[in-house]
Amino acid sequence: MSSGAPYLNVGIGVFNLVGAVNDDGYDHTPLEINAEYQSGFRFYGVGYVLGLLANTDGGVDGYAGFYADLALTPHWILTPEAAVSGYSRGDSKKMGDNFLFRLEMGLAYQMNDGGRLGLKIAHLSNGDLYTRDPGENELLVTYSFPLS
Repeated sequence: MSSGAPYLNVGIGVFNLVGAVNDDGYDHTPLEINAEYQSGFRFYGVGYVLGLLANTDGGVDGYAGFYADLALTPHWILTPEAAVSGYSRGDSKKMGDNFLFRLEMGLAYQMNDGGRLGLKIAHLSNGDLYTRDPGENELLVTYSFPLS
């Protein structure tokens, strides 16, 4: 078991970046904001994450899952993440249903004060649990604030 600083990670970017066309004609990339809490407690390097994203078309997704920080160098941190989520569409993309899966990969530069500036790519999908699985991809610029 191990622990480290918990982080508040905030990001801004685009929702539905790649593969933007589905059979309902949703073919644009609205602005997205994202906020997540990454726990400081880690079990064998794996911590829990709680997050929320919202886009300018009214789509909202709340998620919970697991992450790991992998130090590539003393300053470069790679952060894979996997989560389950609940999606409310608003006027945003139809995702097949409300229960979704989220996969993320972040790469950030950790500054001497512990703050991290990075990029994150994410994929949101229903994993073919339903008849339709259009999926969507995100790209965000992020900043992570250490909470301790």
